[in-house]
Amino acid sequence: MQFHSPAWLRTVALGLIALLGLSACGGSDSSSDYSYAYIQFYNASPNGANVEMREEDGDSFGSAQFGDATAMYSMDNDEIDLEFIRTDSDDQEVLVGNYTVKLKYGVKTLIVLSGDFDNPVISEYTYERDTMEDHFRLFALSVTLDEDSYDFYLSDSGDPFEAANFLGTVTANEMIEFEYWDQDDDSDNFDEGEYTIYLTEPGSTDVVFESQTLDFVYETEYLLTIRDVSGAIQNGVVVDTILNSSSVTALTDVEADAQYRIYNSTNVDSDLTVTFGGNTDEEDVEFTLSADELSDFSEIRYGDYRVTVTDPSGELTSLSNKLITLNQGESKAILIYEQDGALGAATFIESGLPQAYDKTVNFVNLVSDFDDVDFYLVRNDETIDTAEYDLQNLEFGETKTEVLPSDYYEVIAVYEDDNEEQVLLDRTSLFGFTEEENYIVTVEPADTATGYEINILY
Repeated sequence: MQFHSPAWLRTVALGLIALLGLSACGGSDSSSDYSYAYIQFYNASPNGANVEMREEDGDSFGSAQFGDATAMYSMDNDEIDLEFIRTDSDDQEVLVGNYTVKLKYGVKTLIVLSGDFDNPVISEYTYERDTMEDHFRLFALSVTLDEDSYDFYLSDSGDPFEAANFLGTVTANEMIEFEYWDQDDDSDNFDEGEYTIYLTEPGSTDVVFESQTLDFVYETEYLLTIRDVSGAIQNGVVVDTILNSSSVTALTDVEADAQYRIYNSTNVDSDLTVTFGGNTDEEDVEFTLSADELSDFSEIRYGDYRVTVTDPSGELTSLSNKLITLNQGESKAILIYEQDGALGAATFIESGLPQAYDKTVNFVNLVSDFDDVDFYLVRNDETIDTAEYDLQNLEFGETKTEVLPSDYYEVIAVYEDDNEEQVLLDRTSLFGFTEEENYIVTVEPADTATGYEINILY
């Protein structure tokens, strides 16, 4: 089998990415103009790891995290043996599975890894590609862990569910192509434009998912996959939009709740009072947090909120009406700190990736004394100089994210003085980033020998 060079493949993939399409039987605007076979990989296992797809003893087709896809590759007509690989904490390759696929000229093959990652399902779905003009084709597939089925409705943008068109039932691991309800003389395919997706349980008219407006702007085939939610939020489904590139658009339910949790990093003796509210039709929530306390996740309706934090002792100036925006299906962490006798807050969105094998860790500098703080993740056979994972130059209140293999690390925080010498702020003993949690690592002022400490929150 001939494998085209990466540069050649990139040129082909970029040139065809959204202007040209997949295809199957049914109405189209012209005959096929595609003279290669095409392959792409999509990772839909909600408790898995980053997975690489490659030929056995051959070239790589790239890797994908949960909910992502690789680029599309142009190939010759041939049968190839694939292997799926993850990398463990010792940087050793672990075989996830094997699959043999027969590629055909003019056809795109999408390889999907789904199900429980301990025993994943590897499937293929094929489209005969075709050229369209001012139209698109629409496919759907359910890849949820529980193999759920959904009735699929589509409406023109702005129309309610009552005006939506029932297109069919999407079942587990079986791709369906939808037919357009308003076909014209030029094509049987869908007209380009803006639409809204509705999902119900089979046979029901109670909407369980309503998408944001989706603009179908490309003359191509769209594959919509209904998948689980993972990471910090565990409930609900997401609809992924897969085209011919590694860019996957995740559509969340417009009525999905959000959640938040708050951490008090101050050292004041009195409990801080937190008031969270201000959104329309949502009652204000008030609670207290002691020093170094992390609240549980609180589920709340999406919207724009204001957060006020006060110190009843009067020692610290209050934080008043800080705006916190929580979008649908979003989890946000709010870290309360002290700076120059006043309360402040740093915020970030927590990861929606699985935490079973790879850990998405947020690092936050809550030390206002230094402009730049460096974090090092040092395993038992490493030093700062040889550590594979580190984060550099975090300013005060800044957050950075690192994805770590599940393992034990010593976390070390340092800064460089005026002589460019490293000064230790704090270090932990070996800590196991081994649980299925969203971790937060802070460095903050403390009553310690150095005046600072690292806290690991989860």
